[in-house]
Amino acid sequence: MSDHIFISHSSKEDNFVKQLRQVLELHGQVPWVDSRELTAGDDLKARIEESIRTARHFLVVISLDALNSEWVECELDIALNEAEQREDGYKVIPVVLPRTPMRIFKRFFPGDPLYIEVADAPNGLSEALPAIFAALGLELPTDWQGKENVAAKPLAELLLKLTDPQIKEEDDIRRATAMAELEYIPADKTGRSILSRRYRFTAPLGPVELEELRWYIERYFLWPVGVFKDRATKTETELSAWGKSLYEAALQAASAREPLVAWQGQSGSRRFSVQVDFEPPEGSSEDEAAQFRKAAVELLALPWEIMHDSSGFLGQGGNPVRVRRRLPNRKQTATLRASLPIRVLLLSPRAEIDKDGDPVSYLDHRSSALPLIEAMEDLGEGLVQVDILRPPTFPALKTALKQAKERSQSYDTVHFDGHGVYDRKVGLGALCFETGRDSNKLGKRLLELVHAQDLAGAAGLRGAAHGAGCLSDRQGRA
Repeated sequence: MSDHIFISHSSKEDNFVKQLRQVLELHGQVPWVDSRELTAGDDLKARIEESIRTARHFLVVISLDALNSEWVECELDIALNEAEQREDGYKVIPVVLPRTPMRIFKRFFPGDPLYIEVADAPNGLSEALPAIFAALGLELPTDWQGKENVAAKPLAELLLKLTDPQIKEEDDIRRATAMAELEYIPADKTGRSILSRRYRFTAPLGPVELEELRWYIERYFLWPVGVFKDRATKTETELSAWGKSLYEAALQAASAREPLVAWQGQSGSRRFSVQVDFEPPEGSSEDEAAQFRKAAVELLALPWEIMHDSSGFLGQGGNPVRVRRRLPNRKQTATLRASLPIRVLLLSPRAEIDKDGDPVSYLDHRSSALPLIEAMEDLGEGLVQVDILRPPTFPALKTALKQAKERSQSYDTVHFDGHGVYDRKVGLGALCFETGRDSNKLGKRLLELVHAQDLAGAAGLRGAAHGAGCLSDRQGRA
């Protein structure tokens, strides 16, 4: 008899088994997993049967995929047969993953089998480890510490809904306008929401202010001295005034008072959301639709993060407000369930020139990617896996998504750290990638625009093309 523990599982559960194997190895145990042990040319069935019969224990990871796997069924039959013949304590230990139909599970195990159930929670494996170690006849490591579920904090939301967006020009001043409704959504879901009457919203900031803000965020740090520093100082003094004007225009209508006061009275976590309906009424002409979407983009592009209530910026202080932009959902979508580790694909394109040879504003790689990596590292091993896409081109993205899906390890999140624009000629948003032919260049990498429908197609989300069409042409990140 060998001293190893045979782990039987479906390939769909490779991530879970990898975490379990790492824990066992860390504490001196020897797991045998066929996906790692077998090599080309091995007599597959003979090697597996030999390893099952010579194992100290047999551990089978039970899931719906495993119960439908001929390999797992065959391995389980061998192990149950071996357990009947052995008198040295050989155990067949079922570890049941969440959402496994128990009626099917019991067909594979006679009587009333003892099994270890993994909770449907981020720390499910951690909670199951004491039972797994006990079943294997092992002492729980003295340094083992269970992980505690962290419940999401209740979140009170103030939702500004903007519909019928238009562009108005008066006295050479151009502004986006829309009809607005303000809704307070309490953190306690049993409470009632409060909805204002409709009122007119007119953007207090236009192209001049937004261009100045873009310069301050994207260009000033390149040469923060001399006249540029003077310009930046002036912009900084304007921020609070811009924030106040945006706050007043959005939230100070008489009918908005009740939802606003209710939201302000919340002491817990708060969020301010802006929802813009970017789809024109049915039957609109192409010109009308283009103007409608153009106005919607400008409303989404407003710097909602700098809203100021005369006491301070809403995003600062001891109870900072989160800001979210959203679009109406008019399609039924399935809720995707993620399994650990949460898989994140990070790409940071840094194109330097456009097709006309003009320079593209540079974004510091550290501004978004570094905080993401640091936050993920703090979560601990096995919870999140971050992969960096190299080169950051659209063909490379499509290949990475395709390969991950083929391995049954699809990405849960694609984090794009770069420029997004609204292409008025096409009427859709686009992300700015580096062109594939310049992927090996150290400089003068050409920009390639990838539009919403192509992005949606690459991700298998054809219905998302229009939703992705409302990227702002002033956003540093999309």
